Amino acid sequence: MNLDKLYCAVGLALCMAAAPAQAQDWPRLTNGKQVAECQAALWLATLSHKSASVVPWTHPYAIPDDFPSDLVLGPKSTSLAHGDVLEFDTDVFTQVPLPEYKPRSIYWQTDAVNGKRLVVEEVPLGWQGDMHRVRVVDQYLTAKDYLGTGLEERNARLGKPFSDGWRAPFVFRKKGDSALWMMYIAEPGGFSGNWKVFVPAGGTPKLACEIQFRPQVKHAVQLLPPPVRKLAALLDRTLGSGKGESFWQPTARVRAAVQQAWANAALRPWVADTPYNTREEVDENLLAWSQQGKKNKKHAAAIRAQYAPAERALAQHYARQLRMPADEAAGTAKTVLDTAFRMYFVINKEQY
Repeated sequence: MNLDKLYCAVGLALCMAAAPAQAQDWPRLTNGKQVAECQAALWLATLSHKSASVVPWTHPYAIPDDFPSDLVLGPKSTSLAHGDVLEFDTDVFTQVPLPEYKPRSIYWQTDAVNGKRLVVEEVPLGWQGDMHRVRVVDQYLTAKDYLGTGLEERNARLGKPFSDGWRAPFVFRKKGDSALWMMYIAEPGGFSGNWKVFVPAGGTPKLACEIQFRPQVKHAVQLLPPPVRKLAALLDRTLGSGKGESFWQPTARVRAAVQQAWANAALRPWVADTPYNTREEVDENLLAWSQQGKKNKKHAAAIRAQYAPAERALAQHYARQLRMPADEAAGTAKTVLDTAFRMYFVINKEQY
């Protein structure tokens, strides 16, 4: 059963106030504890984790003045819907237009280091946004020669890209040094995924460490108490399967947003946003749907019956794991659950 006729599932980047699943410090390094670049990246990850951003990421303007490296190339935002979202240091990179993908570009490391140079290439994929290929090329290769062949020939002649993902890397240069190191935030589609840090090794980037933002679970709701999981399962059933939808995949987008929201609910209590619909709008439509048949009525009743136990369990969870005072824990749980409930449904406002 589903609410497809009543609710339009739209991939909105929504989040909510929340609290951690365990009394542990996040984020953390999984390795590379003695690597200076990894410790620097962990500093940025900690600032990102404490920020109000829905997805943990490092905004270029949020990098501290006393950070030990300078950002020389990086994305302006987490949005993947538009091209030309890279900012770069013109002393380190030269922007060269890509003939086959105008107005996209390659970002060419101007001065080679240890006989190699880094190249970041934008590849547009229509409405989906841009992918970013990163190559390490020989110092004697010119940008003109690099661009003189198509993608397939480039791969055959130069080898496959070092990386090929939706996210552009954050490229840093250590102060007082010419070598570059890179940091990747998690690819879209998951929830609070790992960051990866690459350091130069003989001219070629090498994975030095990863930064973990959460326990390793398959579903974000697993970070929360059983009564909350039960409510989440009931709400998820209202979305339907999403099979046969257009390439926009609205149901899958809602589920992805909900996953990140539950992760924030469990681990980042300060993150807050406003869902598309008010509680009154959602309740009104859910009531109307429940009156359309016995199955609908039974399912809506199960959601309402599970709501209060989930809120109580969440308040207890916050009190135990965050040592919140009882009133604060209850208030946080109330806000979190109200927001989570509304996130599952995006209702056309034209009827209001």
